[in-house]
Amino acid sequence: MDLKSATKNQHFLSQTEQRLNAINSGSCNPKSPRIYEFELVDRENHEIKLRSKRGALIENTLSLHDLFSFDILDRKGDRENFEELFNQYEPMIKLTTLELLRKIQITSEDIGSEIVNLFSMKFLNFIRNPYSIKKILNTFPTLMNIQPTDPVHLENFKKVLAGRKPHQEYLCRTLNVSKKDYIAWLAVIFLLLTPVAEGGQNFLNDTVRGLFESRDLFMMVIIYTYDDHACLLSDRGFSEPLVSGNDRMAFDFNLYSQGFIRYTFSTIDLVSPPGTPKRIIDLFKETKQVMVHHHHNDLEALKKYNQHVIYQCYKNVFSSQSTCFGV
Repeated sequence: MDLKSATKNQHFLSQTEQRLNAINSGSCNPKSPRIYEFELVDRENHEIKLRSKRGALIENTLSLHDLFSFDILDRKGDRENFEELFNQYEPMIKLTTLELLRKIQITSEDIGSEIVNLFSMKFLNFIRNPYSIKKILNTFPTLMNIQPTDPVHLENFKKVLAGRKPHQEYLCRTLNVSKKDYIAWLAVIFLLLTPVAEGGQNFLNDTVRGLFESRDLFMMVIIYTYDDHACLLSDRGFSEPLVSGNDRMAFDFNLYSQGFIRYTFSTIDLVSPPGTPKRIIDLFKETKQVMVHHHHNDLEALKKYNQHVIYQCYKNVFSSQSTCFGV
């Protein structure tokens, strides 16, 4: 796979997703979309401050120069980076989101593929987020000791580890991470998005499929949509509505300017009510299905969502509106 790309300003949350949260077309040039950017002031009290009444250009937000460049080839600036790998997912984000929003209005429509595909795309935002490097390394410790067997991917992987990175010192200082962790993070991204063996699936798809197909997990998906209020977008790409533990984990993802989606994974054996007969638990596992609900204009849920986004962001949140509901 040829990973050469001229892109220097590299987004860790795609412009496509940001445009789904852009300021409305009446106030925003569609050729240069803008988004309202808020700066974190007080995490504990959910206090944020609007940076500009004009909003910020999406082409410049949630990006860093050469964040994913693993080999700068020459003085002209030719580089190798992960843009091609990200393009396996990014082009489908808007289409999948709009199709999901259309289908939830028709109760008979099957939305299984949209639910799974959206999770893959949103989970990618977590993986490539520079403000969560240590969390990502802790999430995928087993990837630290493997390398591709496919010769082409192996050659690229060696460049990820040892390619020319004149920008590395600046990025490590900016992100407050060590050189070792930065390179390990790039390696994890590469291994997750590239098949290790010729003709195989990549680890990201395998991980998502494993979550959705596991008979030991109870899954619930809730889609929240709103008529008049905006859902914040975190600079981390996600937030956690629940305290994760051995029995459950949950993710909230911004879906578009007026909606968000919650994925909850629970261990069936641990969350089943005390005294539940084993045959009932086994039957549930055999007939496993993902529970999906749609809630419209649930303002209490929106308030808590926006507060979680602010509390868990790195330093900025974004919105299609200049005011934030619930804070």
